[in-house]
Amino acid sequence: MENRTHAIIAICFLVVFSVAAVLIFIWLSSGPGEPLAYRIVTSQSVAGLDPQSKVEFKGLPVGHVTRIRFDPQNPARVIIDFHVRRDTYMTHATYGVLAKHGLTGSEVLELKLGEGSREPLETSAEHPARIPLRKSFFGQLKASAIKDMKDLQELLASAKKLLGADNRRHISATLEQLDAATAHLVAIEKQLLPVVRRMPELTRSLQKNLEASQVLLAHANQLAESAHEPVEKLGEVEDNVRQLTHQLNTQTAPNINELSRSLMRTSRQLQELIQQLKAKPQSLIFGPSAPPPGPGEPGFEPQGGQGDKP
Repeated sequence: MENRTHAIIAICFLVVFSVAAVLIFIWLSSGPGEPLAYRIVTSQSVAGLDPQSKVEFKGLPVGHVTRIRFDPQNPARVIIDFHVRRDTYMTHATYGVLAKHGLTGSEVLELKLGEGSREPLETSAEHPARIPLRKSFFGQLKASAIKDMKDLQELLASAKKLLGADNRRHISATLEQLDAATAHLVAIEKQLLPVVRRMPELTRSLQKNLEASQVLLAHANQLAESAHEPVEKLGEVEDNVRQLTHQLNTQTAPNINELSRSLMRTSRQLQELIQQLKAKPQSLIFGPSAPPPGPGEPGFEPQGGQGDKP
């Protein structure tokens, strides 16, 4: 009886164990399966990241780091191998960053999606696919702070050089000149203030002058229109003068020339008369003497006179 009881218990135990083994096998076969291997090759520092460090995507754990070592081809770079679950969304746009859980927490490898193709990134255990490692926010902040410190050091060195003894004297002299120029500008401002106050009045006066100028221009236009007719008459007078000049040249000028020749003859005759009066003034009373008789006329005497008579 006892043997039968032990046999029944053993059989029940075997049945329960077999069923549990089958259920465990089914549960394991329905799970995510073997993880996928990926790799990161970077020249950045990976301080704080250890094997078995978590790999997260969207804040959820999806795998862990399996190995960290130097690159045999380039010892200045570091190789990070990690595994993720098969259902992890890994694409050609996926990249990794080193992040902390809190300010003092452990380092984790966080996967992010950037810009690029959303095609699945194929990988294998023999040839793991590579994804880039980018600087985290704190890494970028640290790099920016280092660069800013370098710039600040250069700025301080330039300021130190600028504020040397010679430059300080030059800056002091420049400031004194600026003070003098400012005082001069203040004096000019005080002188210009009355003029500025009179600007509205001057503007009104200028506007009145412009209006008066417009009126004068209107009168000038009227005068120009009224002078148009006298100008035409002046043109007619000019034509008449031209005709009179032509007539004088063709008709009057020859008469004047003839009169001039007649006056010259009369002048010669007067000159001869005056010479005769000077030689024989008595001719003015007794008249001119008769001319001597010529040959054949009574009283003609040949030259020689009485000394030639027989």
